[in-house]
Parts: sequence; C-alpha cells; structure tokens
Amino acid sequence: MEHSLIVSYRNNTVFTSDSHWLHPLFELHDFLQKERLSAAELFLRDKIAGRAAACMIAYLGITKCHIELVSRRALPVFEKAGIEYSYDSLVEQIDCRTECLIDDGMSVGDAWLFLRKRAGRVEGLSVGMEDVCVTVDACAVLKNLNLELAAGEQMVIHGANGAGKTTLLKCLLGLVKPACGVVRVGDFRVGTKEWMRNRVHTAYVHQENVKNTFPVSAGEVVSIGLAGSRMPASEVSWHVEIAMRRTGCFNLVKRSYHSLSGGEKQRVSLARCLCQHAKVLLFDEPTSFLDREGRDDLVVLLRELCYNETPTILMVSHDMAWIEQLRWNSLELKGGRLC
Repeated sequence: MEHSLIVSYRNNTVFTSDSHWLHPLFELHDFLQKERLSAAELFLRDKIAGRAAACMIAYLGITKCHIELVSRRALPVFEKAGIEYSYDSLVEQIDCRTECLIDDGMSVGDAWLFLRKRAGRVEGLSVGMEDVCVTVDACAVLKNLNLELAAGEQMVIHGANGAGKTTLLKCLLGLVKPACGVVRVGDFRVGTKEWMRNRVHTAYVHQENVKNTFPVSAGEVVSIGLAGSRMPASEVSWHVEIAMRRTGCFNLVKRSYHSLSGGEKQRVSLARCLCQHAKVLLFDEPTSFLDREGRDDLVVLLRELCYNETPTILMVSHDMAWIEQLRWNSLELKGGRLC
C-alpha cells in the first residue's frame, strides 16, 4: 500500500495520509468534520493497527476496514464496535509504548481523548496559580494556593460552601486580585497588558441563579462571545448558529433567555463559549439548578467538547455524585489550600 492510510467511498479514494504513528487517524477526523461525510459509509485501509488505532477507528464511526498488520488486542475493539475487519498478518502486540498505555477497560471515547492529549492536538491553554493568597473582609480565603493544569486538561475542584471555590475562579478571570502570588493563563500573567489582549481565550459559565428580566434572546446571549470581533452581522449569525447547533439549542435562538430552564441556559452558555472559541473554560457549580436529566445532558456535552476540541476546563462543584460521572481528576479546596 503506497499510503499509510487510505479511505474510500464507493470504491473511490476520498482521503489519504502519509503521516506516521496515529496522526493519519487524527487527520481523518479533521477531514470528516470539514466534509461532513458519514464515516459509516467509508472503507478504511491501514498499514498497522494496535488497540490504540482500533479505538480511534471505532470512535470515528468506521464500520469496515482492512489492516495489513493488526495486533490481537485490537480485535476485541473491532468486534465490540461491530466493525467488519480483515487483515493480512496478526501479531500479539504492536511494539509501541502507546499500546501499553491503552488499558483494556478504557472506553473508545476515553482512549480517543487520552491519545489526542498525547499527540498534542489540544486547543486548551495551561493554567497556573503559584502561592496565591486572597483575603476578603480580613478573612484569608486562599492561603499560598498552588494549582497547575496542563493544556487540554480537565479538573474539578470540590469543597464546602464558602471554601473559596468561586474566588479561585475569579482570580483566573482577573476579577479578584491576589494579595500575593502569581496567576497565569497560557504564557500570560493575569492582569498584564498581554493577558488583557488575550482575555477572550478564557470563558466563564456562572451559576444560573441570577434573576433578571432584561429582554435578551438566547441567540443574543450566544453572540456576546463575539463582542468586539468587528464581524459582519451575517457572519456573527453564522457562528451563533453553528455553536448553538453543536450544543443542541438552536431551536431556542429566538426565545427569551430568562424564560429558559436551567438545562437550556447551560446549553446556551456553553454555546457562547464555543462562539467565543475559548481555550480555557471555567464552570461555577454548573449543576446547581439542573434536574437529573439536565445533569446527564451536561456530562454528554462536556465529553463531546473534550473529544472534539480538548480545551482546558476547570470546574468547581460540591456535587460529588455528578463529579464521579465525569471521571476527571479532582482536588478538594479546604482551609484555603488544595489537597
């Protein structure tokens, strides 16, 4: 086979790649999103596939493939996903360190996210807090607090009410200035002129407990993400529609924002972040006003966002049952410090 990966549709080649490792499959993902093709109608030919590649092929939705050299660990993934497969040679395992990092119990979605981060295909920015101290009304809320998130990492911070979770987020937003310490987003220290110019990369989804009857539509709330962009109105409308369709709320575009349910508001707020093309997302108690169905929907939305864009996400919450659903790394904020 001339190329490392060949994908065909009705016997016509529609995609090829000569890249190495797992990059051809990432490139195929980009191609499918751009061309809006159904992966289920495609036939994939790959030179080598271990369990990692098999998880990616399953995640992409491919239903038929031929592999020149396949590992035995890949076969259960194909079979569980209902993929019709054939191969030329079968080996016990592909000699690649990545193969050892893909656990047999890992879902194809989690494997995709893990591999995406490993490949550096993330849109998020790193986040850091070093020896941060914040005092409110003579009370020490944060005490020499340290936090480090890699680009594209997701984390939940939990703790009792009044522990300082919202204050921590406001430090990252530049709304609260620490008495001491350093707060940075990406390569910029929060509060500097360079950070101000790149502030749009950080988006905030607050608790939906604000009672306001100001007449604003859901679509107008989403368009706030493009405030100051100087785009023509037609282009703004296009970006708003794409963001709202991705979060399943375009049917609400003309509805009054304040008439929406908690779950609908969360979808609209997340659409605003997508419209903003934020690289860091900060969530403050996102499940506080959601029912069980709304919480489950939010889990699905967040996972899809991580799989497709992989922004950096920091969330504060006291909802331990919901935190367990996310399966993200978590830390407790207690006594002004993370533990």
